[in-house]
Amino acid sequence: MSNEINPYKFIERLFESRRRFERFAMLYIHNPQHAQDIVMDSFAYVWEHRANLDKSRNPESYMLGVIKGKCIDYLRHQRVKSDAEANIMSDARWEIEMSIATLQALDPDWLFDEELRLRFQRALDEMPEATRRMFVMSRIESKTYGEIAKDMGVSVKTVEYRISAALRLLRNRFGDIYVILAVMLID
Repeated sequence: MSNEINPYKFIERLFESRRRFERFAMLYIHNPQHAQDIVMDSFAYVWEHRANLDKSRNPESYMLGVIKGKCIDYLRHQRVKSDAEANIMSDARWEIEMSIATLQALDPDWLFDEELRLRFQRALDEMPEATRRMFVMSRIESKTYGEIAKDMGVSVKTVEYRISAALRLLRNRFGDIYVILAVMLID
């Protein structure tokens, strides 16, 4: 190459090697569409930075360096995504395991024990009327906090506070089974 780089010839020369660059990206990316996207993004990058081209570098070598960097970025993003998915799957598996354990431990006869029903109803009756109503709207009627706030003419923060207080009371009295009790014992 002469001292002066013609960016058009530089890109043209690189474009002739496009398939080789795509095959290189495929070695690491394993997805033809993503490999092609990386190569095309690399062409765009080289074109945008054409004013700063290193005259002493081989054009293919320069392009391969750009593709390498973009492949690394892609793979790092995939790793983060994979880690997040693994965490989600781990959390989902834990939730399934807890559901299985809870269901296995659940005695339907106990759930309909009259004493338990009375204790649960007393706990509900101890709540201020607005708190009880918000709890029922949230947990039984499946309304959002925003819907509850609108229906009751209060702020969302008020709804959050009162439902949190209701949950705290029920959890203190009945442990984690309060959820089952709420679903089964509230009409």
